[in-house]
Amino acid sequence: MHRTTTSSLALLPLLCTLSLGAGAAEYPASPITLVVGYGAGGGTDVCNRVLAMNVGKQLGQTVIVDNKPGAGTTLSLSHGARQKPDGYVLTALSSAGVLNQVLMPKVAYDVVRDFTPVAMVAQYQAGILVRADSPHKTLADLIKASKSSAKTLSYSTAGIGTPQHLTAERLAKQVAVDWVHAPYKSGPEAITALMRGDVDFMAQTAEWVPYVRDGRLRLLAVFTEDRVKGFDAPSLKELGYNLVAPSTLGVLGPARMQPATVKKLQDAFHIAGQSPEFENCADQFGLKLDYKDAPSYSAYIQDMLKSWTPVLKQFAAAE
Repeated sequence: MHRTTTSSLALLPLLCTLSLGAGAAEYPASPITLVVGYGAGGGTDVCNRVLAMNVGKQLGQTVIVDNKPGAGTTLSLSHGARQKPDGYVLTALSSAGVLNQVLMPKVAYDVVRDFTPVAMVAQYQAGILVRADSPHKTLADLIKASKSSAKTLSYSTAGIGTPQHLTAERLAKQVAVDWVHAPYKSGPEAITALMRGDVDFMAQTAEWVPYVRDGRLRLLAVFTEDRVKGFDAPSLKELGYNLVAPSTLGVLGPARMQPATVKKLQDAFHIAGQSPEFENCADQFGLKLDYKDAPSYSAYIQDMLKSWTPVLKQFAAAE
């Protein structure tokens, strides 16, 4: 009897190893949720839905998009950080989620400590826009009007702490003007505010692409290193302002996910990001395709925090 018990105990490590291996091989055994920190209908939401559909087909399980908009994606990330690290709840990451943990020290997550990067698939491309009937034909016109108008000009964005918000504020400081920021919960809401005249201009990621193409909005400048392909507007750098908005559209899981699960998800998002459907979505909303695997994405996030933290602390102190 003693011999049998000892033998059984000796087999336990092997049995546990086999069980863990089987579990990894079976993943996913049920639907996966992808939490998106913006409202339905914007570029982040639509393109994540395209990714989710493709990833679901590859993995043989439905990937459900759950919109939790608000507070510059800190609500969705706070929710994602509390989930089990089993790969069944993932969170979409935009740059705002990274930057806001510096701007809002009381947020309930740390993007490096509390998450496992899965993959990055694209970059946002942002810019400054006015309505087609605006008297401002160039960024110089807008700045001149900001200095001479008796009324302080206002602008819309998809939220506080977004790269477009921070870049617009840094530009305002460089040109010595005051602008009133009107934050919304999504790009479509920010666009609607501009279209109906609630604000004078908009600083927003390229959900504006169809509006510029059909002539309803005018793009004055972009926040990218170079001009956005297909559009004539200059970059801020080209205009002499050394400003480039940080950018990422990617996916995270909770901290301490199993490497085998991360690898399976990473590869699925890589394939999904190369699909014709996602490329069409990227073209529609002005995204720049840019894939990074889990290790590269982790380094990218850490580099973003390192380079932008001093700027963000100065910005927060000035508020």
